[in-house]
Amino acid sequence: MSRLRIIGVDEAGFCFGVKRALQLAREATDRHPEVACLGPLIHNRQVVEGLERRGMRVVEGISDVPSGAAALIRAHGAGPQVYEQARERGIKLIDATCPFVRRVQQAAARFVDEKYQVLVLGDRDHPEAQAIVAHAGGLATIIENADELEGLDIHDRVAVVCQSTQRLATLQELVAALLRYVRELRIANTICDATSKRQHASVRVASQVDLMIVIGGYHSANTSRLAQICREAGPRTEHIETADELRSEWLEGVEAVGITAGASTPTDAVEAVRERLLEMAGEESR
Repeated sequence: MSRLRIIGVDEAGFCFGVKRALQLAREATDRHPEVACLGPLIHNRQVVEGLERRGMRVVEGISDVPSGAAALIRAHGAGPQVYEQARERGIKLIDATCPFVRRVQQAAARFVDEKYQVLVLGDRDHPEAQAIVAHAGGLATIIENADELEGLDIHDRVAVVCQSTQRLATLQELVAALLRYVRELRIANTICDATSKRQHASVRVASQVDLMIVIGGYHSANTSRLAQICREAGPRTEHIETADELRSEWLEGVEAVGITAGASTPTDAVEAVRERLLEMAGEESR
């Protein structure tokens, strides 16, 4: 078997917002015997399980947190009602909302104040998109792609904000479609710069390999989007959470493998995949 070539994406792994959230979570577990997290801190099962061993308990909502206890708002953010309920019940909030996500929330609220019809380009079931709508007072509509415009009553004045992990191409398609409907259009390109760089870098690597491995939680929107983008670039693409899911048959006839990872994937998980691929190829670590 010829020597396997492995190309990693330098931009892969934890983003700034995830690093910040993890630091706040670890500090919180050091200060408090038990901390409630309002939903999984990030979409990575292994990381969440590690935090649970430190004393963090994942709950569905603020109503599940005892009065006077400590609670963490995850990187995806939360609606204003969560902050209000925490104040009323004396709950100590540790706010790990990603600063880039907060920027989206603020833009949506501002556009509502300016009397625009607000569209949130995002995944309808994603907590970040739902929190954006909450900060807009519920007066915003989540839309997943331009095709959904046909089912909406579009106003003359429309403003668009984006869930931070969206694709620029999807935003461009939505804007082009909206121009046929509206008299005035405002756009806040709130796609995280780190997300865009990771996506572009992953496409570059995908164009050079026979197989692309995308590492990250199955419930992670940005990881699933990475896998979609890599598949569109051409090579066979496999989305996995851990190195244990790799299959030796995937390497049959493969000379080059690319590795990328979502924003919630730790560096050691990426390195473990690289090591396992070399092992499967019968090569020593290099």
